[in-house]
Amino acid sequence: MTQTPSITPVGFNAPTDPRQSVEALSIVDLRKRGTAEHFQKLQRADFYRLIGVHEGRTVPMVDFSTCEMQATNWLLVRPGQVFRYDFSSPWSGWMLVFRPDSLFAAGTQPAPDEFDLQSRLEDLASIHALHAEQHQWLSASLQQLQQDSNLQAPVALRNALLRLQLSSTLLRLSMWQTPETAAGVPPNGRRAHFRRFRKMLEADFAQQHQVQHYAKALGMGEKTLSRVCVTAVGLPAKAVINQRLVLEAKRLLAHTNLSVQVIGHALGFEDATNFVKFFRKSVDKTPLAFRQHMGAEKQATGPTRSP
Repeated sequence: MTQTPSITPVGFNAPTDPRQSVEALSIVDLRKRGTAEHFQKLQRADFYRLIGVHEGRTVPMVDFSTCEMQATNWLLVRPGQVFRYDFSSPWSGWMLVFRPDSLFAAGTQPAPDEFDLQSRLEDLASIHALHAEQHQWLSASLQQLQQDSNLQAPVALRNALLRLQLSSTLLRLSMWQTPETAAGVPPNGRRAHFRRFRKMLEADFAQQHQVQHYAKALGMGEKTLSRVCVTAVGLPAKAVINQRLVLEAKRLLAHTNLSVQVIGHALGFEDATNFVKFFRKSVDKTPLAFRQHMGAEKQATGPTRSP
């Protein structure tokens, strides 16, 4: 069987203090932490990465899509996404890393405004092309966060300060993204419905492929759910479901040696032939052709604990 590239799991581990849940570092400092081989690996992290380019150009990969980035561009990589750095040409910038629970203190219940902050984080786009002054503010914010992470203070107090700075940074990025959030208007009802659908889809996509299942669970009609999805992401509900299935199929084909039949069954297709037809229609390649294409990528092995 053809050997496919493996994925490297990456866990959050702030060098300043492992109890810290937020860290900012320059790309120069980042590269000192690993070898060139390390940064060529396909990675899947359990934390968020917000990466900004100050000078130069880079083309990282996120879940099989390349992202062309240049000065003042910022990229948000979410937990669980397959990611690979690109240092094929020189570039400099900043990176902010934080755990999913970093917005709230351990053991506390989020206030209503913090729930809104979490929603805004979920709604943030992957790529942000900022104006020069916005880029300068964000870079300065990360630099300040880096300095404050080294303060001689109890870790609980330091984490509280870093959480506030993280919240400020994400809110500012959210305000720059859309006129609605810039005006302080909370997300509309359809946006909230889409978040509920997306959460349910993440739990059920492998077994539930029909719009009817999600619409009924959400207490709305199929057409209403599709309008919700079109408003949120420009795609009807069925296309959103199929998109999630294709992404998981690609991940399993590229990063495991499971057979096509096993992968199809894991994604809710009783017949491997139906899975092959679905995949080919969506990707314009058979599952095996896609796997062979990905097999040409450089193989990466072994876990690590570095951003």
